[in-house]
Amino acid sequence: MQRRFLTLGVCLLLIVSSAFAESPQPTLLIDLGVLEEAQLSEALAIFRGDREDALASAIRGRALLVVTEAEATVLRERGFTSTEVMRDSDIVQLYRRALYGPSMEMPEAYHSYEEILEVVDSLVSAHPELIRRFEIGTTSQEGRSIFAISITSPVHPPAEKPSILLNGCHHADEVMGAEICTAAIRELVSRYGADSMVTAWLDNLEIVVVPVVNVDGHGVVTSGRDPRWRKNTRDTNENGILYEYPEGVDLNRNYDFNWAHGGSGDSSSVRFRGRLPMSESENRAMERLARDRRFLLSLTYHSQGEVIYYPWMWRGRPAPDDRLLAEIARELAGSIPTMKGDTCYRAEYGAGTVGQSYPYLYGRFGTLDFVVETGRGGHIFPQEEIAGIVAGNLGGIQAILRRAAGPGITLLVTDKRTGSPLSASVWLPEIDTEEIDRRTSHPATGRHWRLLMPGEHRLIVSRDGYDPSLLNNVVVHPEGWTEVRVALNPSKVQD
Repeated sequence: MQRRFLTLGVCLLLIVSSAFAESPQPTLLIDLGVLEEAQLSEALAIFRGDREDALASAIRGRALLVVTEAEATVLRERGFTSTEVMRDSDIVQLYRRALYGPSMEMPEAYHSYEEILEVVDSLVSAHPELIRRFEIGTTSQEGRSIFAISITSPVHPPAEKPSILLNGCHHADEVMGAEICTAAIRELVSRYGADSMVTAWLDNLEIVVVPVVNVDGHGVVTSGRDPRWRKNTRDTNENGILYEYPEGVDLNRNYDFNWAHGGSGDSSSVRFRGRLPMSESENRAMERLARDRRFLLSLTYHSQGEVIYYPWMWRGRPAPDDRLLAEIARELAGSIPTMKGDTCYRAEYGAGTVGQSYPYLYGRFGTLDFVVETGRGGHIFPQEEIAGIVAGNLGGIQAILRRAAGPGITLLVTDKRTGSPLSASVWLPEIDTEEIDRRTSHPATGRHWRLLMPGEHRLIVSRDGYDPSLLNNVVVHPEGWTEVRVALNPSKVQD
């Protein structure tokens, strides 16, 4: 059966390749109507390995394809009925029509980066005690500021409490993440004091939001310049000309955790991982933020698929915290309704070898990061779909904030002689493996927060120059935080 399938595939590929050679430049936007998933897969099979970007959109099953005359002919020969939507020699115009709609302009409900900052600044003016924004870095190519927003009570200075991260738009065209983050900022700040649940969250947590990681690329999409843009705007061919699609680096393949195993080394690929890990200043900005905050939990927004990816399946093995990660991922997925409304998102393992945010944040810092693939069928959704997708995903944020109440341990490590906070290794030998970096308490506070499954745990706390401390039978209860204090003794100097 496999040989027969391969033979059929080779024959089809030769036929299609011969037909495509006559007209390599797509000039048509066609509408195949509403297709079942199996029908869509059959239609896309003729493009596989040749033009991954042929499918412009399939929102609610309506398939819009950017094709050549020859490709349109092959589709008709395969039994598909199509309607010509637009004909143009400029491929960007075809994608504008497919992704922006009949106006060929970005739907008004989406925010530019400048508009997002205006929303934030108005909230800062009205509630300076709850919200502030601060720069975490600048973009690689255009030097634009990347801002994070801190939401907590009181915000100046933030108290010692767990930090939660929400972030969007590693990929420029996946704009729903920025909208969800912006809506979350509004909801959290405006409902403080009026909603007991929101009030408790801001009193007990710091919520840090980076609505747009890829500021330059997001600008390319929201300005209407090119709705296909995915990467940042790095001038990878160094010719001094920007916005030559598909230039740039895929920021979600540039993180320094198994970087060499993920993405592509080809700069023309939409998944180009960069010349070196952490080559992009956008990734380095996120690294500094992650190192400073040691986030307990994180939601990283992408589009599309209505699925939650979590760390990980790697070499056939799940992550060290697999039971906990799977439990939270299922809770998160079950809290977000699909666009159809008949079910919820699903939770799936992600790969450990990709250089993406979730293996990076988990592997390097212990942050439980979940990728939320919002919506289904596209990256840019029509105006009438935006509110529903945003509202559904706010339910996911609520689920994560509820989980931030524990169970787990909150560990304080100090110098027994001086009482000063210490950065020390915190090792749970029954859970942690060599695949992940050793978790450490924060150097400024000596504090380490870690979500755990209820039960008894063994901890080993150590630091060079100090005697290690072994804690047996630390009991984590089903709810809340177990407080653990460790005062390390300086090692005696041997003559």
